Amino acid sequence: MRKVALVIGIGDYKDGNHLPNAINDAKDVTNALKKIGFNIDEPKLNLTYRNLKHTLIDFEGSFTSGDLVLFYFAGHGTQWEVC
Repeated sequence: MRKVALVIGIGDYKDGNHLPNAINDAKDVTNALKKIGFNIDEPKLNLTYRNLKHTLIDFEGSFTSGDLVLFYFAGHGTQWEVC
């Protein structure tokens, strides 16, 4: 079984909000995942909306059935749609 992960940390926001721990958390989680055998690049940091969207699409296309997949996000969250 292949272990794949995507870690994103966004700490700098266009409206001036700054979350210093988001970047640190993303880096720490990436290092921890590497130590336990996850196939992961460096964390994606301070992505724009457009880059975030493309990163998620690319990640979705990178794994197959049977893979162990982990997604980690550090930053502000918002509810977009109510199901």
